[in-house]
Amino acid sequence: MSNSLQNKLTHDQITVIFQHGFGSGVKLNLVQPLEGGTFNETYLIELEGKPRMVLRVAPPDTADVYWDDVALMRREYHVLPFFAPIADLMPSIVLTNFTHQIVDRDYMFQTFIEGERWSDIESTLSVDENNNLWQQCGRIVRRIHNTTGERFGYPYPGPQFKSWSGMILDRFAKISESLMIHKLEIPSFAIISGIVHANASLLDEIQTPSLLHGDLWTFNLLISQNTGEPTITGVLDVERAWWGDPLADWIMFLLDIRNNDTEWQGQLSAFNKGYGKSESNKSTQFRQEIYKAMHIGTSAIWATRHGDTESILRARQELGEIAQVLPPLSE
Repeated sequence: MSNSLQNKLTHDQITVIFQHGFGSGVKLNLVQPLEGGTFNETYLIELEGKPRMVLRVAPPDTADVYWDDVALMRREYHVLPFFAPIADLMPSIVLTNFTHQIVDRDYMFQTFIEGERWSDIESTLSVDENNNLWQQCGRIVRRIHNTTGERFGYPYPGPQFKSWSGMILDRFAKISESLMIHKLEIPSFAIISGIVHANASLLDEIQTPSLLHGDLWTFNLLISQNTGEPTITGVLDVERAWWGDPLADWIMFLLDIRNNDTEWQGQLSAFNKGYGKSESNKSTQFRQEIYKAMHIGTSAIWATRHGDTESILRARQELGEIAQVLPPLSE
């Protein structure tokens, strides 16, 4: 359980936050916690005679968070303008407060988007309906990835890098440090890190930073069925967005590890139809394996922090397989 969930705001605190931002003249009718988030506290705010809003509250600075979770809301605030190509699907910021003068937390009010989380209803949809949504998802991800930036890495106040290899090497170093801190021994990850250092030039074939959502999956997509055909109407939680190789995006990793799953071929085909053709060669395969190791290493640390022994064992096995696959791809 995250620290933000252990230190939930009281109704009185939320009322003070609201009145400070909007004044006492606007009547607050309802504050309803929204489920589904794993990091921020999220509340549905209903007002008298006004559109509903969402209040998102970050953990306190004293919370024990993973290095990649630091200042997520501030990173989101700075990267949101770059999601203009899908602005019609994104909640808009109504008000932010990072001063910690009202409560010792960053918080943000956003517009409320109607819809159901795809992850909550996908089992009730037909195969064709889900495949159609995957094609829509592919088009959305392509629009995100077509947005380019100037530096690799994270939005302010996160670190940025001149080269893609610099970004990836830094991330591997931080994962290795976290493995040591948590006393989690995975020798194959050290082997993979050595291969990354020796083949930085293959990573630097990526010269242009693309915008990556960082956390996109069915739980962060809202669906409407008002027109009869399920349609993606909302893209949520871009707080983990960063700049890099499109193949390194979280959704591309999750789809890649399903490539050999016969039950996923329809969804993969639909996504690729929406996303468009991607280059596939020895170099892209090398980079994909590197990104896979990066994400699995991070997942292993998450599993350690949450006592998930089964996921740790699976990570060890998968990283061992990657360590064997990589050398021929780097030749």
